[in-house]
Amino acid sequence: MPGSPLIALTVAERARAMFLSRLDAIVYAVMVGLGEAYFLADAVRLGASATQIALLVGLPLAVGATGPVLALRLLAALGRRKPVVVAAAVGQALMLLLLAALTREGSTGPNLLIALATAYQVCAQTAGTAWSSWYGDLVPADVRGRYFASRNRGAYAGTLVGLVAAGLILSQLEPARAGVAGAGGGAGFALAYLLAGACRVVSVGLLAASREGRFSGLPSRARVGRFLTTQRGTSAWRLVLMVGLLQLPVQIAAPFFNPFMLEELEFTYVEFMVASASILLLKVLVLPLWGRSIDRHGARRTLLRGAVLLALVPLPWVIAERLWFVVLCQLLSGAAWSGFEVGQFSLLLEVSYRRMRPTIFAAQAMVNGTAQLAGGLLGSLVIANSADPRSVFALSGVLRMAVVVMLIWLLPASTRRLRPQLRVVGFRPGGGLDQRPIYVGDDSPDPTEELAPDDSFVEDEPSERAVGRS
Repeated sequence: MPGSPLIALTVAERARAMFLSRLDAIVYAVMVGLGEAYFLADAVRLGASATQIALLVGLPLAVGATGPVLALRLLAALGRRKPVVVAAAVGQALMLLLLAALTREGSTGPNLLIALATAYQVCAQTAGTAWSSWYGDLVPADVRGRYFASRNRGAYAGTLVGLVAAGLILSQLEPARAGVAGAGGGAGFALAYLLAGACRVVSVGLLAASREGRFSGLPSRARVGRFLTTQRGTSAWRLVLMVGLLQLPVQIAAPFFNPFMLEELEFTYVEFMVASASILLLKVLVLPLWGRSIDRHGARRTLLRGAVLLALVPLPWVIAERLWFVVLCQLLSGAAWSGFEVGQFSLLLEVSYRRMRPTIFAAQAMVNGTAQLAGGLLGSLVIANSADPRSVFALSGVLRMAVVVMLIWLLPASTRRLRPQLRVVGFRPGGGLDQRPIYVGDDSPDPTEELAPDDSFVEDEPSERAVGRS
Protein backbone atom coordinates (compact mmCIF):
# COMPACT_ATOMS: atom_id res chain seq x y z
CA MET A 1 0.00 0.00 0.00
CA PRO A 2 1.40 3.45 -0.83
CA GLY A 3 2.40 5.52 2.13
CA SER A 4 0.58 8.74 2.85
CA PRO A 5 2.15 11.83 1.22
CA LEU A 6 0.68 14.03 3.93
CA ILE A 7 2.73 15.62 6.67
CA ALA A 8 1.84 16.12 10.30
CA LEU A 9 -0.61 18.94 10.93
CA THR A 10 0.28 22.12 12.74
CA VAL A 11 -1.59 23.01 15.90
CA ALA A 12 -3.59 25.66 14.03
CA GLU A 13 -4.53 23.27 11.19
CA ARG A 14 -5.63 20.63 13.66
CA ALA A 15 -7.71 23.12 15.65
CA ARG A 16 -9.40 24.41 12.48
CA ALA A 17 -10.24 20.89 11.30
CA MET A 18 -11.74 20.08 14.69
CA PHE A 19 -13.84 23.25 14.66
CA LEU A 20 -15.13 22.57 11.14
CA SER A 21 -15.98 19.02 12.18
CA ARG A 22 -18.21 20.34 14.96
CA LEU A 23 -20.17 22.31 12.37
CA ASP A 24 -20.22 19.30 10.06
CA ALA A 25 -21.73 17.17 12.85
CA ILE A 26 -24.62 19.61 13.22
CA VAL A 27 -25.50 19.98 9.53
CA TYR A 28 -25.07 16.23 8.95
CA ALA A 29 -27.45 15.48 11.82
CA VAL A 30 -30.02 17.97 10.53
CA MET A 31 -29.82 16.09 7.21
CA VAL A 32 -30.55 12.82 9.02
CA GLY A 33 -33.56 14.29 10.82
CA LEU A 34 -34.97 15.86 7.66
CA GLY A 35 -34.34 12.96 5.33
CA GLU A 36 -33.82 9.33 6.23
CA ALA A 37 -35.83 9.56 9.46
CA TYR A 38 -38.91 9.92 7.23
CA PHE A 39 -38.14 7.38 4.50
CA LEU A 40 -40.61 4.88 5.97
CA ALA A 41 -43.33 7.51 6.30
CA ASP A 42 -42.85 8.31 2.61
CA ALA A 43 -43.09 4.61 1.76
CA VAL A 44 -46.45 4.45 3.54
CA ARG A 45 -47.63 7.45 1.51
CA LEU A 46 -46.54 5.67 -1.66
CA GLY A 47 -48.54 2.56 -0.75
CA ALA A 48 -45.61 0.23 -0.06
CA SER A 49 -46.41 -3.38 0.77
CA ALA A 50 -45.06 -5.14 3.87
CA THR A 51 -42.33 -6.71 1.74
CA GLN A 52 -41.36 -3.34 0.31
CA ILE A 53 -41.29 -1.85 3.82
CA ALA A 54 -38.94 -4.65 4.89
CA LEU A 55 -36.74 -4.06 1.84
CA LEU A 56 -36.62 -0.31 2.46
CA VAL A 57 -35.13 -0.97 5.88
CA GLY A 58 -33.12 -4.13 5.25
CA LEU A 59 -31.74 -3.78 1.71
CA PRO A 60 -29.94 -0.46 2.31
CA LEU A 61 -28.33 -1.96 5.41
CA ALA A 62 -27.33 -5.19 3.65
CA VAL A 63 -26.00 -3.59 0.47
CA GLY A 64 -24.74 -0.58 2.41
CA ALA A 65 -22.46 -2.93 4.33
CA THR A 66 -20.33 -3.08 1.19
CA GLY A 67 -19.50 0.57 1.89
CA PRO A 68 -16.95 -0.14 4.65
CA VAL A 69 -15.34 -2.83 2.47
CA LEU A 70 -15.16 -0.38 -0.43
CA ALA A 71 -13.70 2.26 1.88
CA LEU A 72 -10.98 -0.10 3.09
CA ARG A 73 -10.06 -0.97 -0.51
CA LEU A 74 -9.86 2.70 -1.44
CA LEU A 75 -7.81 3.57 1.65
CA ALA A 76 -5.38 0.76 0.84
CA ALA A 77 -5.04 1.96 -2.75
CA LEU A 78 -4.89 5.73 -2.14
CA GLY A 79 -3.28 6.03 1.26
CA ARG A 80 -5.68 8.95 1.83
CA ARG A 81 -8.98 9.29 3.69
CA LYS A 82 -10.25 12.77 2.87
CA PRO A 83 -10.89 12.11 -0.86
CA VAL A 84 -12.89 8.99 0.02
CA VAL A 85 -14.99 10.87 2.58
CA VAL A 86 -15.69 13.85 0.32
CA ALA A 87 -16.56 11.75 -2.74
CA ALA A 88 -18.93 9.52 -0.78
CA ALA A 89 -20.55 12.56 0.88
CA VAL A 90 -21.14 14.07 -2.57
CA GLY A 91 -22.87 10.80 -3.54
CA GLN A 92 -25.14 11.06 -0.51
CA ALA A 93 -26.09 14.64 -1.36
CA LEU A 94 -26.85 13.68 -4.97
CA MET A 95 -29.15 10.85 -3.86
CA LEU A 96 -31.16 13.19 -1.64
CA LEU A 97 -31.40 15.92 -4.28
CA LEU A 98 -32.46 13.39 -6.92
CA LEU A 99 -35.08 12.00 -4.53
CA ALA A 100 -36.34 15.56 -3.91
CA ALA A 101 -36.66 16.26 -7.65
CA LEU A 102 -38.41 12.97 -8.44
CA THR A 103 -40.77 13.35 -5.47
CA ARG A 104 -41.67 16.86 -6.56
CA GLU A 105 -42.56 15.54 -10.02
CA GLY A 106 -44.58 12.66 -8.58
CA SER A 107 -42.24 10.14 -10.22
CA THR A 108 -41.28 8.11 -7.17
CA GLY A 109 -42.65 4.76 -6.12
CA PRO A 110 -41.70 2.30 -3.38
CA ASN A 111 -39.15 0.46 -5.53
CA LEU A 112 -37.40 3.66 -6.62
CA LEU A 113 -37.33 4.87 -3.02
CA ILE A 114 -35.70 1.57 -2.01
CA ALA A 115 -33.08 1.91 -4.76
CA LEU A 116 -32.17 5.49 -3.86
CA ALA A 117 -32.11 4.71 -0.14
CA THR A 118 -29.74 1.82 -0.86
CA ALA A 119 -27.35 3.98 -2.86
CA TYR A 120 -27.55 6.63 -0.15
CA GLN A 121 -26.62 4.07 2.52
CA VAL A 122 -23.65 2.72 0.53
CA CYS A 123 -22.29 6.27 0.32
CA ALA A 124 -23.00 6.88 4.00
CA GLN A 125 -21.13 3.80 5.21
CA THR A 126 -18.23 4.40 2.82
CA ALA A 127 -17.81 7.95 4.10
CA GLY A 128 -18.28 6.95 7.73
CA THR A 129 -15.55 4.30 7.71
CA ALA A 130 -12.94 6.63 6.22
CA TRP A 131 -14.04 9.55 8.41
CA SER A 132 -13.70 7.52 11.62
CA SER A 133 -10.11 6.67 10.76
CA TRP A 134 -9.38 10.28 9.76
CA TYR A 135 -10.65 11.93 12.92
CA GLY A 136 -9.68 9.08 15.19
CA ASP A 137 -6.09 10.00 14.29
CA LEU A 138 -6.56 13.76 14.03
CA VAL A 139 -8.06 14.51 17.47
CA PRO A 140 -5.38 14.47 20.21
CA ALA A 141 -5.77 11.74 22.80
CA ASP A 142 -5.78 14.09 25.78
CA VAL A 143 -8.90 15.94 24.56
CA ARG A 144 -10.59 13.20 22.57
CA GLY A 145 -13.26 12.29 25.12
CA ARG A 146 -14.32 15.87 25.75
CA TYR A 147 -14.18 16.77 22.08
CA PHE A 148 -16.35 13.95 20.77
CA ALA A 149 -18.80 14.33 23.66
CA SER A 150 -19.22 18.00 22.76
CA ARG A 151 -19.41 17.20 19.05
CA ASN A 152 -22.10 14.62 19.69
CA ARG A 153 -24.20 17.09 21.66
CA GLY A 154 -24.31 19.25 18.56
CA ALA A 155 -25.27 16.22 16.48
CA TYR A 156 -28.06 15.25 18.87
CA ALA A 157 -29.47 18.78 18.77
CA GLY A 158 -29.18 18.86 14.99
CA THR A 159 -31.07 15.60 14.60
CA LEU A 160 -33.87 16.87 16.82
CA VAL A 161 -34.06 20.11 14.82
CA GLY A 162 -34.29 18.12 11.59
CA LEU A 163 -36.96 15.80 12.97
CA VAL A 164 -39.13 18.65 14.21
CA ALA A 165 -38.66 20.72 11.06
CA ALA A 166 -39.61 17.82 8.77
CA GLY A 167 -42.60 16.94 10.93
CA LEU A 168 -43.89 20.50 10.75
CA ILE A 169 -43.25 20.70 6.98
CA LEU A 170 -45.16 17.47 6.37
CA SER A 171 -48.02 18.51 8.62
CA GLN A 172 -48.48 21.66 6.54
CA LEU A 173 -47.85 20.38 3.01
CA GLU A 174 -49.02 16.75 3.14
CA PRO A 175 -52.49 15.31 3.87
CA ALA A 176 -53.30 15.42 7.58
CA ARG A 177 -54.14 11.71 7.52
CA ALA A 178 -50.55 10.55 7.19
CA GLY A 179 -51.24 6.82 6.95
CA VAL A 180 -53.44 6.89 3.86
CA ALA A 181 -51.64 5.04 1.09
CA GLY A 182 -51.74 6.83 -2.23
CA ALA A 183 -53.06 10.00 -0.59
CA GLY A 184 -51.22 12.12 -3.13
CA GLY A 185 -49.14 15.02 -1.99
CA GLY A 186 -45.38 14.76 -2.07
CA ALA A 187 -44.62 18.47 -1.85
CA GLY A 188 -43.73 18.20 1.84
CA PHE A 189 -41.42 15.23 1.35
CA ALA A 190 -39.81 16.92 -1.66
CA LEU A 191 -39.03 20.01 0.42
CA ALA A 192 -37.70 17.95 3.33
CA TYR A 193 -35.42 15.95 1.00
CA LEU A 194 -34.26 19.14 -0.70
CA LEU A 195 -33.29 20.70 2.62
CA ALA A 196 -31.59 17.43 3.66
CA GLY A 197 -29.58 17.41 0.43
CA ALA A 198 -28.63 21.06 0.94
CA CYS A 199 -27.36 20.21 4.42
CA ARG A 200 -25.14 17.49 2.99
CA VAL A 201 -23.81 19.93 0.38
CA VAL A 202 -22.80 22.26 3.22
CA SER A 203 -21.25 19.27 4.98
CA VAL A 204 -19.22 18.46 1.86
CA GLY A 205 -17.84 22.00 1.87
CA LEU A 206 -16.81 21.71 5.51
CA LEU A 207 -15.11 18.36 4.90
CA ALA A 208 -13.29 19.67 1.84
CA ALA A 209 -12.01 22.65 3.84
CA SER A 210 -10.55 20.42 6.58
CA ARG A 211 -6.95 19.20 6.49
CA GLU A 212 -6.00 15.55 6.77
CA GLY A 213 -3.06 14.47 8.87
CA ARG A 214 -0.63 11.62 8.31
CA PHE A 215 -2.25 8.22 7.65
CA SER A 216 -0.31 5.30 9.11
CA GLY A 217 -2.10 2.74 6.94
CA LEU A 218 -4.09 -0.45 7.33
CA PRO A 219 -2.93 -3.93 8.28
CA SER A 220 -2.22 -6.38 5.50
CA ARG A 221 -4.43 -9.42 4.91
CA ALA A 222 -1.72 -11.62 6.41
CA ARG A 223 -1.78 -9.64 9.64
CA VAL A 224 -5.58 -9.77 9.78
CA GLY A 225 -5.39 -13.53 9.30
CA ARG A 226 -2.92 -13.85 12.17
CA PHE A 227 -5.13 -11.74 14.40
CA LEU A 228 -8.09 -14.04 13.78
CA THR A 229 -6.08 -16.97 15.13
CA THR A 230 -5.40 -15.22 18.42
CA GLN A 231 -7.64 -15.38 21.47
CA ARG A 232 -8.80 -11.83 20.88
CA GLY A 233 -9.50 -12.55 17.23
CA THR A 234 -11.66 -15.52 18.15
CA SER A 235 -13.53 -13.41 20.70
CA ALA A 236 -14.07 -10.66 18.11
CA TRP A 237 -15.62 -13.01 15.57
CA ARG A 238 -17.78 -14.67 18.20
CA LEU A 239 -19.08 -11.26 19.28
CA VAL A 240 -19.73 -10.19 15.68
CA LEU A 241 -21.73 -13.35 14.97
CA MET A 242 -23.73 -13.21 18.20
CA VAL A 243 -24.70 -9.57 17.68
CA GLY A 244 -25.67 -10.44 14.11
CA LEU A 245 -27.83 -13.28 15.39
CA LEU A 246 -29.72 -10.88 17.66
CA GLN A 247 -30.33 -8.55 14.71
CA LEU A 248 -32.44 -11.24 13.03
CA PRO A 249 -35.36 -11.24 15.54
CA VAL A 250 -34.94 -7.50 16.11
CA GLN A 251 -35.56 -6.77 12.43
CA ILE A 252 -38.61 -9.03 12.32
CA ALA A 253 -40.43 -6.17 14.03
CA ALA A 254 -38.30 -3.03 13.58
CA PRO A 255 -39.40 -2.07 10.03
CA PHE A 256 -43.07 -2.16 11.00
CA PHE A 257 -43.24 0.15 14.03
CA ASN A 258 -43.45 3.29 11.89
CA PRO A 259 -46.11 1.98 9.47
CA PHE A 260 -48.05 0.72 12.49
CA MET A 261 -48.13 4.23 13.96
CA LEU A 262 -49.19 5.83 10.69
CA GLU A 263 -51.64 3.22 9.40
CA GLU A 264 -53.05 1.29 12.35
CA LEU A 265 -52.95 4.05 14.98
CA GLU A 266 -53.68 6.80 12.43
CA PHE A 267 -51.03 9.20 13.72
CA THR A 268 -50.65 12.60 12.08
CA TYR A 269 -47.15 13.65 11.01
CA VAL A 270 -46.84 15.79 14.14
CA GLU A 271 -47.72 12.83 16.36
CA PHE A 272 -45.28 10.67 14.41
CA MET A 273 -42.60 13.32 14.91
CA VAL A 274 -43.26 13.39 18.67
CA ALA A 275 -42.92 9.61 18.87
CA SER A 276 -39.69 9.66 16.85
CA ALA A 277 -38.20 12.50 18.90
CA SER A 278 -38.97 10.77 22.21
CA ILE A 279 -36.74 7.79 21.41
CA LEU A 280 -33.93 10.14 20.41
CA LEU A 281 -34.17 12.20 23.59
CA LEU A 282 -34.10 9.31 26.02
CA LYS A 283 -31.32 7.56 24.12
CA VAL A 284 -29.17 10.63 24.55
CA LEU A 285 -30.13 11.23 28.18
CA VAL A 286 -29.29 7.72 29.41
CA LEU A 287 -26.04 7.40 27.46
CA PRO A 288 -23.91 8.68 30.38
CA LEU A 289 -25.57 6.16 32.71
CA TRP A 290 -24.59 3.29 30.44
CA GLY A 291 -21.06 4.72 30.28
CA ARG A 292 -20.85 4.55 34.05
CA SER A 293 -22.15 0.98 33.88
CA ILE A 294 -19.16 0.10 31.70
CA ASP A 295 -16.78 1.75 34.17
CA ARG A 296 -18.25 -0.17 37.11
CA HIS A 297 -19.37 -3.50 35.69
CA GLY A 298 -17.66 -3.90 32.32
CA ALA A 299 -18.85 -3.98 28.72
CA ARG A 300 -20.16 -7.56 28.76
CA ARG A 301 -22.60 -6.99 31.61
CA THR A 302 -23.67 -3.65 30.11
CA LEU A 303 -24.34 -5.29 26.75
CA LEU A 304 -26.40 -8.04 28.38
CA ARG A 305 -28.49 -5.53 30.34
CA GLY A 306 -29.18 -3.61 27.15
CA ALA A 307 -30.02 -6.85 25.32
CA VAL A 308 -32.55 -7.86 27.99
CA LEU A 309 -34.29 -4.50 27.63
CA LEU A 310 -34.11 -4.87 23.85
CA ALA A 311 -35.95 -8.17 24.11
CA LEU A 312 -38.78 -6.43 25.98
CA VAL A 313 -39.13 -3.56 23.49
CA PRO A 314 -41.69 -5.05 21.05
CA LEU A 315 -43.99 -6.56 23.68
CA PRO A 316 -45.78 -3.36 24.84
CA TRP A 317 -46.50 -2.55 21.19
CA VAL A 318 -48.93 -5.47 21.16
CA ILE A 319 -51.37 -3.40 23.24
CA ALA A 320 -50.41 0.09 22.02
CA GLU A 321 -53.34 2.34 21.10
CA ARG A 322 -52.61 5.93 22.11
CA LEU A 323 -49.77 8.40 21.56
CA TRP A 324 -48.82 8.58 25.24
CA PHE A 325 -48.39 4.80 25.38
CA VAL A 326 -46.36 4.77 22.17
CA VAL A 327 -44.09 7.43 23.68
CA LEU A 328 -43.51 5.11 26.65
CA CYS A 329 -42.68 2.29 24.23
CA GLN A 330 -40.23 4.57 22.45
CA LEU A 331 -38.59 5.57 25.73
CA LEU A 332 -38.00 1.91 26.55
CA SER A 333 -36.53 1.41 23.10
CA GLY A 334 -34.22 4.39 23.49
CA ALA A 335 -32.89 3.12 26.82
CA ALA A 336 -32.42 -0.40 25.46
CA TRP A 337 -30.60 0.59 22.26
CA SER A 338 -28.38 3.04 24.10
CA GLY A 339 -27.13 0.38 26.50
CA PHE A 340 -26.84 -2.35 23.89
CA GLU A 341 -24.84 -0.23 21.46
CA VAL A 342 -22.46 1.18 24.07
CA GLY A 343 -21.86 -2.29 25.51
CA GLN A 344 -21.42 -3.88 22.10
CA PHE A 345 -18.95 -1.30 20.81
CA SER A 346 -17.02 -1.28 24.07
CA LEU A 347 -16.66 -5.05 24.02
CA LEU A 348 -15.47 -4.98 20.40
CA LEU A 349 -12.84 -2.41 21.36
CA GLU A 350 -11.70 -4.64 24.20
CA VAL A 351 -11.18 -7.70 21.99
CA SER A 352 -9.42 -5.88 19.13
CA TYR A 353 -6.45 -3.68 18.31
CA ARG A 354 -6.48 -0.26 16.74
CA ARG A 355 -5.45 -1.07 13.19
CA MET A 356 -7.69 -4.15 13.11
CA ARG A 357 -10.83 -2.22 14.01
CA PRO A 358 -11.82 -0.93 10.56
CA THR A 359 -11.76 -4.51 9.27
CA ILE A 360 -13.68 -5.86 12.26
CA PHE A 361 -16.39 -3.22 12.01
CA ALA A 362 -16.65 -3.79 8.26
CA ALA A 363 -17.24 -7.49 8.98
CA GLN A 364 -19.81 -6.57 11.60
CA ALA A 365 -21.66 -4.38 9.10
CA MET A 366 -21.81 -7.27 6.61
CA VAL A 367 -23.11 -9.76 9.19
CA ASN A 368 -25.63 -7.31 10.66
CA GLY A 369 -26.85 -6.16 7.25
CA THR A 370 -27.51 -9.72 6.10
CA ALA A 371 -29.34 -10.59 9.32
CA GLN A 372 -31.38 -7.38 9.21
CA LEU A 373 -32.54 -8.01 5.66
CA ALA A 374 -33.47 -11.62 6.46
CA GLY A 375 -35.31 -10.60 9.63
CA GLY A 376 -37.31 -7.90 7.86
CA LEU A 377 -38.37 -10.24 5.07
CA LEU A 378 -39.41 -12.86 7.62
CA GLY A 379 -41.51 -10.25 9.40
CA SER A 380 -43.17 -9.27 6.12
CA LEU A 381 -44.12 -12.92 5.53
CA VAL A 382 -45.74 -13.09 8.95
CA ILE A 383 -47.73 -9.93 8.26
CA ALA A 384 -48.75 -11.22 4.83
CA ASN A 385 -50.20 -14.35 6.46
CA SER A 386 -51.74 -12.77 9.55
CA ALA A 387 -52.47 -9.20 8.34
CA ASP A 388 -51.76 -8.10 11.92
CA PRO A 389 -48.46 -6.34 12.77
CA ARG A 390 -49.06 -7.02 16.46
CA SER A 391 -48.34 -10.69 15.84
CA VAL A 392 -44.96 -9.70 14.45
CA PHE A 393 -44.18 -7.69 17.58
CA ALA A 394 -45.02 -10.65 19.82
CA LEU A 395 -42.96 -13.08 17.73
CA SER A 396 -40.01 -10.73 17.71
CA GLY A 397 -40.08 -10.41 21.50
CA VAL A 398 -40.11 -14.17 22.06
CA LEU A 399 -37.24 -14.77 19.63
CA ARG A 400 -35.21 -11.93 21.10
CA MET A 401 -35.52 -13.54 24.53
CA ALA A 402 -34.20 -16.81 23.14
CA VAL A 403 -31.15 -15.13 21.62
CA VAL A 404 -30.46 -13.21 24.84
CA VAL A 405 -30.23 -16.53 26.68
CA MET A 406 -27.62 -17.62 24.14
CA LEU A 407 -25.71 -14.37 24.62
CA ILE A 408 -25.41 -15.04 28.35
CA TRP A 409 -23.50 -18.23 27.60
CA LEU A 410 -21.55 -17.30 24.48
CA LEU A 411 -20.45 -13.66 24.78
CA PRO A 412 -16.70 -13.24 25.33
CA ALA A 413 -15.53 -12.00 28.71
CA SER A 414 -14.94 -8.31 29.44
CA THR A 415 -11.33 -7.77 30.47
CA ARG A 416 -10.87 -4.00 30.31
CA ARG A 417 -12.88 -0.80 30.76
CA LEU A 418 -12.99 1.04 27.42
CA ARG A 419 -15.71 3.57 26.61
CA PRO A 420 -16.26 4.01 22.88
CA GLN A 421 -16.26 7.42 21.21
CA LEU A 422 -19.42 7.43 19.08
CA ARG A 423 -20.59 9.36 16.04
CA VAL A 424 -24.09 9.81 14.62
CA VAL A 425 -24.46 8.04 11.26
CA GLY A 426 -28.20 7.84 10.69
CA PHE A 427 -31.63 7.10 12.09
CA ARG A 428 -32.72 3.51 12.70
CA PRO A 429 -36.44 2.59 12.57
CA GLY A 430 -37.38 1.43 16.06
CA GLY A 431 -33.97 2.38 17.43
CA GLY A 432 -33.60 6.12 17.03
CA LEU A 433 -30.16 7.55 16.36
CA ASP A 434 -27.82 5.09 14.69
CA GLN A 435 -24.31 5.50 16.09
CA ARG A 436 -20.97 3.94 15.26
CA PRO A 437 -17.60 4.00 17.05
CA ILE A 438 -14.67 6.15 16.00
CA TYR A 439 -11.49 4.18 15.42
CA VAL A 440 -9.21 5.33 18.21
CA GLY A 441 -6.33 3.56 19.85
CA ASP A 442 -5.42 2.40 23.32
CA ASP A 443 -2.20 1.44 25.03
CA SER A 444 -2.55 -2.30 24.42
CA PRO A 445 0.19 -3.60 22.08
CA ASP A 446 -0.76 -5.63 19.03
CA PRO A 447 1.31 -8.83 19.04
CA THR A 448 0.70 -9.35 15.32
CA GLU A 449 2.85 -6.25 14.67
CA GLU A 450 5.88 -8.14 15.96
CA LEU A 451 5.21 -11.19 13.78
CA ALA A 452 4.86 -9.49 10.42
CA PRO A 453 8.25 -8.40 8.99
CA ASP A 454 7.11 -9.39 5.51
CA ASP A 455 3.85 -7.39 5.52
CA SER A 456 3.28 -5.03 2.63
CA PHE A 457 2.86 -2.14 5.06
CA VAL A 458 4.29 -2.50 8.53
CA GLU A 459 5.29 1.04 9.44
CA ASP A 460 4.57 1.57 13.11
CA GLU A 461 1.78 4.05 13.68
CA PRO A 462 2.72 7.10 15.76
CA SER A 463 1.68 6.99 19.38
CA GLU A 464 -1.45 8.75 20.52
CA ARG A 465 0.59 11.39 22.36
CA ALA A 466 2.88 11.99 19.41
CA VAL A 467 -0.08 12.54 17.13
CA GLY A 468 -1.57 14.92 19.68
CA ARG A 469 1.55 17.11 19.77
CA SER A 470 2.34 17.21 16.06
